[in-house]
Amino acid sequence: MKLRYPNVLLSTAFILVLLFLLNIFSSTNISLSNTDAKSLSDTTKNKFYYLEMKGNVRIQKGDLKEEIKPLDSALITIYQGDIPYSEIFTNKKGKCFFKLPLDKTFKIEVSKQGFITKFFEVITKVPADKRGEYSFTFDIDIFEEVKGLDVSVLKKPIAKVSYNLNAEQFAYDVAYTNKINLDLKKMYKNYYLLEKLDKDTTLFNNDTSTTKKVSPQKK
Repeated sequence: MKLRYPNVLLSTAFILVLLFLLNIFSSTNISLSNTDAKSLSDTTKNKFYYLEMKGNVRIQKGDLKEEIKPLDSALITIYQGDIPYSEIFTNKKGKCFFKLPLDKTFKIEVSKQGFITKFFEVITKVPADKRGEYSFTFDIDIFEEVKGLDVSVLKKPIAKVSYNLNAEQFAYDVAYTNKINLDLKKMYKNYYLLEKLDKDTTLFNNDTSTTKKVSPQKK
């Protein structure tokens, strides 16, 4: 008589192996699901929030508002620390648009050949529960270089922009603006005087040159 125990043992071993494989497959699915959920959570957490800057760059001549016009092709250089982050140019209407990531500090420099250079500071840090998409509009006037004008005040930012907790939006630092404006007014006063002197000197030189060209009439 033949024994059937080996067959029973084989069947039992097969069932155990099958259950073991099913258990591994199930655990793998749970692990993958958790990984997918974590990735989705990270993606949501790292969503790109930003501050959109909308700028108007203008050329100023004289102390009259009527002499302020849009400045085409002005270079906007964006620095993060001392490293250039990005560069753009204004369009024919003197406008520019760019986005800054949150929780960083930037220096926005406006320049053009033959003109003085100005810059301002933007701090994009916001509270964690206020993260979102923001916008801020700025106007900046630059003028042509004038010989003899002291522009050392422009080594400091002409303005500072940061998140205002009360207004829940980005705004100028009013205290800093009021302080720097005192020095800027002195610079502009000297600028207008030197500009007028330069024009008067040019007119005088032109008149003198014209007079020299006129020959005295012979009698």
